[in-house]
Amino acid sequence: MKRGTKIIVGFLLLLLTSGAPSTAAPEAKLTVQVDKPGAKISPMLWGIFFEDINHSADGGIYAELVRNRSFEDSDKPEHWSLVTGGSAKADITIDHSHPLNPLNRRSLRWHITGEGGGKVSVVNNGYWGMAITKDAEYRFSMTARCGDGFNGPLTVAIESESGETLAQGTIEGVGDNWKTFMLELRASNTEPQARLVISTAQKGTLWLDMVSLFPKKTWKDHGLRVDLAEMLAGLKPSFVRFPGGCWVEGNDMAHMYHWKNTIGDIAHRQPLWNLWQYHATHGLGFHEYLQMCEDLGAEPLFVINCGMSHSENVPMDQMGQWVQDALDAIEYANGPTNTVWGDLRAKNGHPRSI
Repeated sequence: MKRGTKIIVGFLLLLLTSGAPSTAAPEAKLTVQVDKPGAKISPMLWGIFFEDINHSADGGIYAELVRNRSFEDSDKPEHWSLVTGGSAKADITIDHSHPLNPLNRRSLRWHITGEGGGKVSVVNNGYWGMAITKDAEYRFSMTARCGDGFNGPLTVAIESESGETLAQGTIEGVGDNWKTFMLELRASNTEPQARLVISTAQKGTLWLDMVSLFPKKTWKDHGLRVDLAEMLAGLKPSFVRFPGGCWVEGNDMAHMYHWKNTIGDIAHRQPLWNLWQYHATHGLGFHEYLQMCEDLGAEPLFVINCGMSHSENVPMDQMGQWVQDALDAIEYANGPTNTVWGDLRAKNGHPRSI
């Protein structure tokens, strides 16, 4: 087509009426003058908005497979179940007596009794089943301690829905104090509804915390699911707005989003109960959001709380904290610039600014 050509498009509209013949509408004309472009549209107007709704972060783009990994969801062992075999007896409860740290107050207390060496297991099905891929590698980690004479090994397995063992490893040396253990597991088959099973045949008491099963391969090695992150990259966004709107406000001020609670060691991050009735682990926290923006080649558009929730407002004379939080967030995003928050981003593993 030559530049300057006028394109005339005719539209024919047929009107159908009950009991009457069809009649043709008057011909309409649309003229497109390609040699006369209109206003320029900024490429910065094309972006995406990410909000943790319907498990789009935990259980979604964040690659963690274990649900309620830190047992902070409630005072019940939600999403964990107990399986006993032989004459063994056991129970699992949420314990507050000896927390991993002041911000991670709950752990799973697993008490095992009975004679005969029957196997006892605690099981996590993840977010409606764990999608496991044949030959893929997975990193298991767990913090544990023991008491009441427990001295046996633990078997860690990924099982299919039918009970087939897809990968397995052994943990030994659990002692009186909290210690982190790690395994690398390779799946022998593909299973969309797999589960994590931790087992023992020994009597005693175990306390578990920060139980994690993570794919070794994540998008650009930064903790996101490859398939979902590549779909976002395919949109070629110029910006990413995060972490939400209602999410940032919360139902009340006690449940608003505090970005400073979402950075650093994941065992010290404070989970948040949200408007959609589930806990967020903040494994995908402010630091990871900034990294996601960088990996997408997009500008970070951070949504701050302006001193309001769905049910409460902060008086204007008390807004200093919220203003300072916004300024600190900018410093953190800018990276090492001889500021407290900028330097902290570097210490958390990102020496470059976005």
